[in-house]
Amino acid sequence: MLVAVLVGLAVYAFQSRPQPSTTKPSPALFPCAATDAVELRLTGVDGKVTDLHLSSSGTDWQLTAPSAAPADQAAVSDLLLTAGQLRSSATLAAVPSGQDLGLSPPRLTVDCFLRKGASYTLTIGGQNFDGSGSYARVSGDSRVHLIPSAAVQKFQKVLVEPPIRPYPSPAGSPSPSPSA
Repeated sequence: MLVAVLVGLAVYAFQSRPQPSTTKPSPALFPCAATDAVELRLTGVDGKVTDLHLSSSGTDWQLTAPSAAPADQAAVSDLLLTAGQLRSSATLAAVPSGQDLGLSPPRLTVDCFLRKGASYTLTIGGQNFDGSGSYARVSGDSRVHLIPSAAVQKFQKVLVEPPIRPYPSPAGSPSPSPSA
């Protein structure tokens, strides 16, 4: 009898142990990978535009709007990484009746143009009730997604401070040093 109870406990313990997760990570919401992108355009609700183009050599990014200048490569790479790894934390099948969720007109639009001619548009609307995310829609998809506020803030920052390549100080000029 004791042996039967021990065998039963062993079977129970084996069956109830945590199982490894077999769920696949969700696919990227906005297919704008740095390896495929050739242009990234951000447009604010006020019409302000920041436009970035990959040079014809395919190595350097150039800022073409609001003014022409060499782009900060690290900042553009970070922006493309954010765009390409964007995930939805929640999805609505459609905009609820009587609500636009800030998507009409959008507060921010991100257009990504790829090497093979495809392009995608991410329209970003208002924030959710607690400010942790914003409502967004990807071209060709009627669903509304909730994306992280941190990504939206990064996109908005580019409109205010375009990623212009920093120029080194001229030779011989003193560089600022921290005061003691």
